[in-house]
Amino acid sequence: MTSRGFSISLLAGMALLFLSTAAANVVLDPQAVFGTGLFSRLMNINERNHRLKQYQEQADSIDGVLFSSSRGNLLDPKLLAKDMGLSHFFSASMSYGMVSDFLPILEYMMRDKTKRAIKLKHVFVLLDVDFFGRPPWTNSNINSFLPPDIGDEPAARYWWRYLTAFQPRLWRDVVREDRRQSEAAKAAAAAKAAAPAGPAPTAVAAPQAPPMRSPLPSEPEDYRRSWNAIRVDLDRQFMMLQRIVALCRDNQVQLTVAISPLKAWNLDLNGSAEIDALTARLSTITPLWDFNSPPFIANRNEYWLDNSHFDEKAGAMMLARIFDHDDGHANNWGKLRGSAAHTSLELEKHP
Repeated sequence: MTSRGFSISLLAGMALLFLSTAAANVVLDPQAVFGTGLFSRLMNINERNHRLKQYQEQADSIDGVLFSSSRGNLLDPKLLAKDMGLSHFFSASMSYGMVSDFLPILEYMMRDKTKRAIKLKHVFVLLDVDFFGRPPWTNSNINSFLPPDIGDEPAARYWWRYLTAFQPRLWRDVVREDRRQSEAAKAAAAAKAAAPAGPAPTAVAAPQAPPMRSPLPSEPEDYRRSWNAIRVDLDRQFMMLQRIVALCRDNQVQLTVAISPLKAWNLDLNGSAEIDALTARLSTITPLWDFNSPPFIANRNEYWLDNSHFDEKAGAMMLARIFDHDDGHANNWGKLRGSAAHTSLELEKHP
C-alpha cells in the first residue's frame, strides 16, 4: 500500500470511528441528554440535565422547589407541598447534589420566573454537612456536567463531550437492559393471556430489592478522619450559599434550610465537634434546622435505609419539627440555629 493509500485508509477509519461513536451516543443516549428516548433504560443519567428539563416542562405551574442530594428523596413530596403552602412542588434532588448544583439551577429559575405568571414562593434546601466544602461532583464526570442553560462552558464543548464519549460498556448495558425489559414484558403478557378466566387474584406486592448500602469505611479510621478534615472548596461553597440566600431574599421567596442527619459512624469519622462547628458557621449565613443536634436517630437503625440515607419515617419527623406539627415522638429532635437572624427576617416580612 502506498503512503497516500495508507493515509486515506487511516483518515477513513478515524472518520468511521467518530461517526459510529456519535451515532451510538445519540441513539443509545446513556446520559439522557439528547432525549431520543429510543431505549427505556438509562444507565448513567445526567441528573443535573434531567432536573433542568423537568423544570422547563413544568415551569408555568411550579411555585416551590426542594434542593438536595439523594437524601432529599426520603422527604415526602406531598407533605413538603402542604407544609410549604404550595400548589405545584418540584424536587431538584440529585445524587451528590451540592450548592454548586443548586445555585445555577436556582439562578436559572429566578430568571425564567420573570416571564411566568406563577412565581416561586418557597425554596427548601437540605444540606449535607459531611460533604459541604469537599470537591463537588458538579462538572467532574460525564453524568454531572451542567447543561449550557445553567453551566459556564460553551454549548459546543458540552455537546462535543457527549458526542465523542467512547463508552462501550454503557452502550452494551443499555441494549442488554432494554432487551431484558422487553422479554419480561412479553413473558408477563403471555402469562396473562394463558391465565384462566375468573376473579382477579389478590395483588401481591413485588419484593423490593434491598436499598444500596454505603460500605463501612475500610481504611484505618485515623486516615479517614484526616481525609474528612480536608474541605478545599469550603470558602467558595460558603459564597454560593450566601448567593442562594440573597436570591431568595431579593425575590421575596421564603427559604428553609435544614442539615441532614448523619449516622453515628459518619458523625464519628467526620468528628462531631467539627460537624457542629461547621453547622454553626453555616447558621451565620442563614437560619437552619440542625438534625444532628441532638443526634436522635444516629444510633437507631430503624430510621436508616443504609449508612447514608435516613428513611421516610425520619423524613416525616423532620418536616413535622420544621413546620410545627410535631407528633410528639421526637419533639426535641432538631435545633433551630441562627434563631435571632430568623426573628429579624420574620419582622422584615411582617412588620
